[in-house]
Amino acid sequence: MRTVVEVIARLGPGGRTVLPVVRASGQLAVRRTGPATVHLVATAFGPLGGDDARISLVVEEGARLSVRSVAAAIALPARGGSPPSAQRITAEVAGTLDLRLEPTVVAAGAHHLAALTGELADGAVLTATEQVLLGRTGEVPGRWTGTTRIERAGRPLLHTTVGLGPGEAAWLPPIAPRAYASTVHTGGGEAGVGTADDAVRLPLPGGWVTTAWGAELHRVVVALESLTGPGARVTA
Repeated sequence: MRTVVEVIARLGPGGRTVLPVVRASGQLAVRRTGPATVHLVATAFGPLGGDDARISLVVEEGARLSVRSVAAAIALPARGGSPPSAQRITAEVAGTLDLRLEPTVVAAGAHHLAALTGELADGAVLTATEQVLLGRTGEVPGRWTGTTRIERAGRPLLHTTVGLGPGEAAWLPPIAPRAYASTVHTGGGEAGVGTADDAVRLPLPGGWVTTAWGAELHRVVVALESLTGPGARVTA
C-alpha cells in the first residue's frame, strides 16, 4: 500500500501558524490537534512488507509545526518474501519543526526502512527524534535500517545510516542492541560532547545529535534524555 501525507505550516495573521494543507491517504490519517500540532493516526494495521509511506512536511519562515503520532507503529512481514516496508519523511524547514513520533516496533521477519531528509534554510530550527524496538515480547528481532540526511542552505550537516537486526553488518551478537533512539537538533545552539550509559551526544554546527542503544527501549530513552539534563557527563 502507498501512503502519502502532506502538511504545510505558514505564518498567518497576528503571528499565528496556519495550516493551509493537511491531507493524507493510505494507511495514515492526519489530524490537527493544536494551534500548530498535528497527529498521525494509523487507519490500517502495519506497515506490512512492501508498504511505502511518504510524509512531506513544509514549515515556512516564521511558522511552527509539531508532528506527533498516537501509537507505536508495528512493522510486519508480508507473505512471499516481499520487499521491506518503508517510511520516508521529507522536511523543508524555514521556521521551526518538532518531529517526535511514537516508536517503531519491527516484528520478527520484517525489515523496515526509515529515512529522514531535512532541507533547512538559514535560521530554521529542527528537532527530530527516532525510537526503534526490534521484536515484540518473546520473539526474535526484526531488521531496521534508518538514514538521516540534514542540509542547511544546501550544505550537509549530517548524513548517517544505522542498521540493526539480523543481516546488518554492525549487529553482531553479543553486542546486538534491540532498542535504539536518536535525536537530532539544529538551529537552537550548540552542545559539546556528552556521554551517558550506552549513549553519546556529538556536536553539530548550531546543534547536536544524540544516540542511545540497549536491550530495553524505556531505558534507552532515559539515557538519551539524560544527555540534555544536569546529569550529563560532558567530555569536551
